[in-house]
Amino acid sequence: MNKAYDVLIIGGGVNGCSIAYQMSKRGYRAAVLEKTRVGAEASSAAAGMLGAQVEIKENGPFFDFARKSRDMFSELVPELEETSGIPVSYVRNGMLKVAQADTEVNHLLDMLAFQKKAGERAEWRDPNEISVQEPNIKGDIKGALYIPGDGQVKAKELTQAYARGANLLGADIYEFTPVTGLLEENGRINGVTTPSGCFYAEHVVLAGGASTDLIPTAQTYIPSMIPVKGECISVKPAKPIMKATIHASDLYLVPKPGGTIIIGATEQNGRMDKPVSAGAVQELLSKAIRLVPDLQNAEWIEAWSGVRPQTIDGMPYLGAVSIKGLWMAAGHYRNGILLSALTGEWMADLIEGTAENEEWIRAFDPLRLKEGKEDLVETNH
Repeated sequence: MNKAYDVLIIGGGVNGCSIAYQMSKRGYRAAVLEKTRVGAEASSAAAGMLGAQVEIKENGPFFDFARKSRDMFSELVPELEETSGIPVSYVRNGMLKVAQADTEVNHLLDMLAFQKKAGERAEWRDPNEISVQEPNIKGDIKGALYIPGDGQVKAKELTQAYARGANLLGADIYEFTPVTGLLEENGRINGVTTPSGCFYAEHVVLAGGASTDLIPTAQTYIPSMIPVKGECISVKPAKPIMKATIHASDLYLVPKPGGTIIIGATEQNGRMDKPVSAGAVQELLSKAIRLVPDLQNAEWIEAWSGVRPQTIDGMPYLGAVSIKGLWMAAGHYRNGILLSALTGEWMADLIEGTAENEEWIRAFDPLRLKEGKEDLVETNH
């Protein structure tokens, strides 16, 4: 089976499917090649937070990109839901980033200052105000940054909505179709090989998350990824016990529609294995119950893990690589769901040659850094 398209997207996660959706909207013949099932990896493991302000700690192109992507959801979600028929459960319930030590207070006050300077809404909460807003938080809290503009979606449903929307607009989705190599002709990538045959296209986009640099022959042209395993759990209290998403320095609690609360997440650099350890469950539960004691009476739901795709400087790789016809959209790390709205649009602009933001082109250029996983530095997350 040999097939030809305008654009091939390798990877059926949230960002690969977003690219397919945007390219299909613009009239391009697109296909997604996914080695297992659409959204089966990190996209389904994500908590679904749209935390542009709560996650990013300094001003710059990444903060600007994240804010714009977050703000796109208010119009994108109704469009996606109408096109795909899949409810995404978008809510802008706000986030409360709490300080549990005096040093964290200073850090959050710095965040408050730069966010206000950037024109974003952010508010300081002292311990008394926190107890009024979220009375079930009982830990030793020194203060908190309240961000009303951040929100959430259901991550798995969002990925499926992108995929089905793209499919209904003309894209083909091939599951259980691993890519075994890249096809090169006259100094240009013009397709890929799979066990099912060859797929040809003028543009090939590598969007395989933490596995992007494991695609055979791709390593020659693209920078390395750093896999970071994360484990999460979910519980369900008998009644709602929080409204906003709660962020601590090493923990988050995300109240989802339907009453469950997602608690995450561990971080283990260089790990791609899937089993969830008993120690991780104990650690997450212990921290969560110290912060919100009523969680000790919640019903246990489940535990799972995912592998986040990290880059050396913490910013995604979005753009052309070192050979014509080949593009990269990976390395979104903890922010894949958040960045998906703009990633699809931005990659479509780059492929069409209409992208105009030179600062973003430079900041997310896959070739901006030298190779070397050992050079992983502290990021701005």
